[in-house]
Amino acid sequence: MTSLLSKILASWALCGSIALADTLKPGVRGMATRAPETMTIDGDLSEFASAFCTPVEYHHANLEERAAQFFYMWDEEAFYAGLRTLDTKPFNGAADDRLWEGDGVEWYFDTRQDEHFRSQAWPKEPHAGAVHCYWVGLTDAEIKPRFCLRPGYLDVMEKAGVEVGSRRTSNGLEVEFKLPWANFPNFEAKEGAVIALDSELCYSDGAERLFRSFVFGSPLSVQQPANLAKVQLVQALEPADWSACAAVMFPLRVDTAWGQPTKPQVTGVIAIPPGQVEAVQRVVFRLTDLHGHVIAEFPAATEVFAEEGNFVRAVAQWPADLAAPGQHQVMAVVFDDSWTERARIAPRLVSVNWETGY
Repeated sequence: MTSLLSKILASWALCGSIALADTLKPGVRGMATRAPETMTIDGDLSEFASAFCTPVEYHHANLEERAAQFFYMWDEEAFYAGLRTLDTKPFNGAADDRLWEGDGVEWYFDTRQDEHFRSQAWPKEPHAGAVHCYWVGLTDAEIKPRFCLRPGYLDVMEKAGVEVGSRRTSNGLEVEFKLPWANFPNFEAKEGAVIALDSELCYSDGAERLFRSFVFGSPLSVQQPANLAKVQLVQALEPADWSACAAVMFPLRVDTAWGQPTKPQVTGVIAIPPGQVEAVQRVVFRLTDLHGHVIAEFPAATEVFAEEGNFVRAVAQWPADLAAPGQHQVMAVVFDDSWTERARIAPRLVSVNWETGY
């Protein structure tokens, strides 16, 4: 029976298809959706309800201090980013030109449409079209938003019309960022345009920075724009777009807890973006051997770990003896509310936090 089940699963894995979008350009890994007609930069993220979202750190052992959500939107005037954090001790006491030393965002952005797009070095000349900057919602523990450019690159952008807004929530902070296209005169904002960016969240736990998490890239983004991800300006997020952007929409983690009341179990955790919770019908963790043959599948159960902000993840467990570390692969398969397979996600094999190693 086990052998027959394995063959059925393997056949399904080979025959199953993912509905692919034909609107996204090659290499695109993220999107910015169209902003509503009226945008007020006050820290209230209700305007981002339908925006493309990339959750971070939903697998972390200390969820109430680490889990967060980034949002991305655009219109003809500006690019808009939102951040919602879970944080019991929000704080940024850094000097106004060193905002990365507390809770906040380190932001990497490239609008260039020529051969310099995603170059190996950050440009220093004015109006270059690429910027490395920082935006935060706090001054010390007070709601007092700030913005600054990277030291040594202070002339690359005029900071025309830049706005940052923030507010406290019951379990953390919400921050909005407006970056007008007027600062990038060689770029025309229109549907289908592709830019590049990376989003880094800095954590302080009430003091200086002690942790950092990248959405698209890694600490290499500090050195070179070539590490940024291609992001396309679109009208709206469609289920057919999930496949191309799944790695950042539904980031996953697989690990074995260091303390367990049972025989060893492996745990798979996958984030569900707040705007897609109702649309995700089913998540399955699929184990395969190193030849691609299906070993087993385990459905994941959803859990809400913070009601405000709709922080939801899906979790599955399986016996550690089923497949030894280094001798198998794991992926998550996501189905939408029509039971159509929309995305497959693998663990991310890149250092994205405070220390090297994954």
